[in-house]
This record gives sequence, C-alpha cells and structure tokens, in this order.
Amino acid sequence: MQILYQQGNAWLEQQAAQTWPGVRARAQTSPVDERLDLPACRDLHFFLPAGSRPGSSGSLGVQCRAPAKWSLYLSFQMHLSGPALVTRRALPARTVLGADDLEARVIDYEFAPTAYLNDPHPPPGTYVNRPLAAGQAVLAVWLARPPAVTAGQRVRIFAQGAGFSVNQEGHALNSAAAGGAVRAKTLSGHIVQGVAQEDGSVLVRQ
Repeated sequence: MQILYQQGNAWLEQQAAQTWPGVRARAQTSPVDERLDLPACRDLHFFLPAGSRPGSSGSLGVQCRAPAKWSLYLSFQMHLSGPALVTRRALPARTVLGADDLEARVIDYEFAPTAYLNDPHPPPGTYVNRPLAAGQAVLAVWLARPPAVTAGQRVRIFAQGAGFSVNQEGHALNSAAAGGAVRAKTLSGHIVQGVAQEDGSVLVRQ
C-alpha cells in the first residue's frame, strides 16, 4: 500500500503545481483499510471527482487498470504555501491602500491561493472594508473601491460597435465602481447595460 500513498501524494502535488504555478504543495492521503486486501496493481490511475480542485482537503479517486480491476477513494489533506501580500501595519476599516501599506511574503494558505490579493498596486482609491492586523494576509474580498458612478447620477453614455461610435447623455440606474456593470437610461427612455469608467462615463459595447 505504501506505493499507493506515495504515488497518490505525488499526483496531488503535481495537480496543485499545475493549478497554481509558484505554489508549494504537500499532500497527505489517508490510509486504506487493510481489510480490503486489494490485489497488487501495476497500472494505477488517479483522478479527482468532477468539479473538484486539489484544495486543502477532499477525495482522491484511484483506479487499478491491470492486472486486476478495482477502484476506491482516499481522503486527503493538502498543505499549500506561497507568496501573498500582507499588511505592513494595522489598517482600520475604510483605509485607502497606499504604496507602503503592503509587502510580499511567503505564507501558509488557509484558503485557495486565488483568494488572496496578488496585485501589489491596486487601483487608486482601493480601500479595506474591514480592520486588518499588521502582518495579515489580504484576501481580495476584503477590498473595495469607491463608486465611479452612483445611482441617479447624470452620465455620458458611449456606445461602440463595428465601424461606429456614438455618445449621449443619460442617468445611471445603479452605483458601480470602475469596471463594474451599470445600467443607464438614455434621455429618450432606452435602458442600456454598460461598464462604468474611471471618469464616471458608461461604455456600451455592441
């Protein structure tokens, strides 16, 4: 059974490396009940259940293709570590991030690596929506940006398509940060869907 664990751990770590380049992974599969008395296998095939990723824990599927045919699932734990941006000092809620507020460190991930902030220079005006302690790794969901467009605001609507570009005035129907979806109503009464721009305009692509 030792070879089963070794190969399973190696496969999981390889999958994690492919999913999150630059992240270090160490997998540990659970022991198989020795009472199963599985026949020896020279062709092992590993897989994750549909829709699964090699995260912090889960189930690893194992199939033997030769000489005998059998299959089972092993539970596993995954330890992931890698780079993340952490706070240099304690940051009260609604602190606008400055150039000296963050630094890169190697941490042990509590969440999927993609959950962490990875842009050392977030867009101007980005602020934290909760208090953060000094040295705390920053999750992307803890950041917010002030709205570039607010509901009811008079906006300039730019519509672009193949070979044409027009603009007109209207009113925003919802608030949105730059890059966010915004609905706007033109002066003629038409409702359009666009993207809020840094200057407070709305871009509609056709």
